Amino acid sequence: MFAYIPARAGSKRVPGKNIRALGGRPVIVHVVERLAALPFIDTVYVSTEDAGIAAIATAAGAVWLGPRAAELADDKAGFIDLMHCDLPRHAAASGGERRVLFALSTAALVPGAVYEEAHRAFLADDPDILMAVVPYDKSPYWALVPRADGCLVPLFPDHVRVNSQDLPPAYGDAGLFYMLDIDRMAHFPSHKNVDRLRPFPVPREIAVDVDTPADWAALEALFEARDTARGRQGQDGR
Repeated sequence: MFAYIPARAGSKRVPGKNIRALGGRPVIVHVVERLAALPFIDTVYVSTEDAGIAAIATAAGAVWLGPRAAELADDKAGFIDLMHCDLPRHAAASGGERRVLFALSTAALVPGAVYEEAHRAFLADDPDILMAVVPYDKSPYWALVPRADGCLVPLFPDHVRVNSQDLPPAYGDAGLFYMLDIDRMAHFPSHKNVDRLRPFPVPREIAVDVDTPADWAALEALFEARDTARGRQGQDGR
């Protein structure tokens, strides 16, 4: 299995997101180093059109195969576009390896133990894709949406009278990582619309999907809290 980190340069809501400093180092460096230390990962690749991002990632231990295609470097290119049009060249560079750990460059809070547990689950269950998830705080089955006149109506009318404890569990993409087989994913139009999508629940304290400045602030706060807790543990153990 190889690791693949997408890291385009043009983030608009959080400029420089992929190499923004976290704990004094570019956030992507934390992720590259963590993935490179995993026993089941052969190579960590960074996919970017930006030579500056590539230099930072390769200095941390990643491999860059050169710029990704221009059409894959804007904010319209999504997961499945990279899957179909960019991952194949990385698979070829890995000697034809088809299994991929697709990790986001801001997944700096994910410890190696979580990746290893996810890998065991991936091998045991053999899903089309394994996705890191978090449960919704409030069930989406009770969601209300506006109709044409502005009044709210239930999104799931059949569930409005169901007790909360009787509602099925619902999960959201944690925005951290995915494990998959390239060949099997080639048949699907989306990574969330497959035959066998296995959820891998992760703790909320490591799950920050960075899309906005507020998300970045939350990532910083959790990173600092983690380091503070580690410092206290170290002092207690002296």
